[in-house]
Amino acid sequence: MSRSAAMKVVKFLLVIGLMALVFRSVQWDDRLLTKSAVGEAVEETVSIRGAWSSDRVVVIDSSGNERTLQPGKQADGSELELAPGFLTYWRNLDVTLFVLGAACYFVTVLVAGARWWWLLRVNGLQVTLLESLRFTWIGVFFNTVVPGATGGDLIKAIYIMKHCPGQRVPALVSVIVDRVLGLASLAILGAVVVLFALDRFGELAIAIWSVIGGLALLFAIAFSRRLRALVRLKWMLERLPKKLGHVLRMLDEAVFVYRGHKNVVLASLLAGVANHVVSVMSVVWIGDALGVGMPWTEYFVLIPVINIISAVPLMPNGWGLGEVLYQKLFATYGASYITGAGSLEAGAKAMGTRAVALSVLYRLHTTLWSLLAGLLVLFGRDRVTQQDIAAEQQREDAGG
Repeated sequence: MSRSAAMKVVKFLLVIGLMALVFRSVQWDDRLLTKSAVGEAVEETVSIRGAWSSDRVVVIDSSGNERTLQPGKQADGSELELAPGFLTYWRNLDVTLFVLGAACYFVTVLVAGARWWWLLRVNGLQVTLLESLRFTWIGVFFNTVVPGATGGDLIKAIYIMKHCPGQRVPALVSVIVDRVLGLASLAILGAVVVLFALDRFGELAIAIWSVIGGLALLFAIAFSRRLRALVRLKWMLERLPKKLGHVLRMLDEAVFVYRGHKNVVLASLLAGVANHVVSVMSVVWIGDALGVGMPWTEYFVLIPVINIISAVPLMPNGWGLGEVLYQKLFATYGASYITGAGSLEAGAKAMGTRAVALSVLYRLHTTLWSLLAGLLVLFGRDRVTQQDIAAEQQREDAGG
């Protein structure tokens, strides 16, 4: 087995392992907890029929009897608490809110493609806006649907190379700069929002601001002649191994082109922040469609953190890792919003189940968008082939 094939197998097994771990910890069946006036508690498995969040809920118990309940305090002093299972949230999906969230995701991809087109033009690559949008959707398809080590960024770069022969390095750099600007704008959004809730998100604030600090240092070295001279960047690049040094020098020269277009970089950052606001709202509305019950402000801190970590290309479309992060963070910071859970632990389990239901549904819906984008690959006359990918990878391996 080749090294590439072995890595695919490892990633696949890792995704399966993480998903199994998450799904073992979520609640699958509907449960009814009855607390008597003297504190005795009895839990039973039921089946919720219809809406679970209304004032009156219809359930069917294990004996097949149908009952209409009103959760909360009862006339005799007892208390009824309902805990829906994973699939119950999906069955009660608010279609209108879900469509609104899905539409937001569509908009974010269009804006991302337009921003990348702007960076391409600055770097002297003559690509139309329509082509940039098409290549962006194709990149989403490869990032989301196609397993393996070949990500959508590389595919996008190869499409640009085929349209702009002889401009390999600017094509690669445009993709890298676009990705870094996207990461930076996402971190900025989270960093600004977290300032309004430092008492709740102190640890996350440190992590987000650390990311911003690292990116700021990267931008400073890339664009400042004084800093480049201070760290002796050119000297270091010349003493690297030939293959690595050649690649980094070409990238450095191309990135430095953006130094004369600081306004474009700043505008791209701001556009990225606005686009990520829409992106988070996509998750918010799908979460509301499921009845997750988290305030919107919490999403604007948690989702940037989840997306930054999930951006590490370990799993296809972040599967497995994303579910772990959703479950952990939503349970940690959202348990207190579950009313009638009886305890913080019960609230954390309920919120964790809702978060996994949200994460899986969100990824499935982005996968559907990606399958539609796959039509652009299938019917494109200029589609990238395995030979194109192999040739580019061999060129990188050869150092030029």
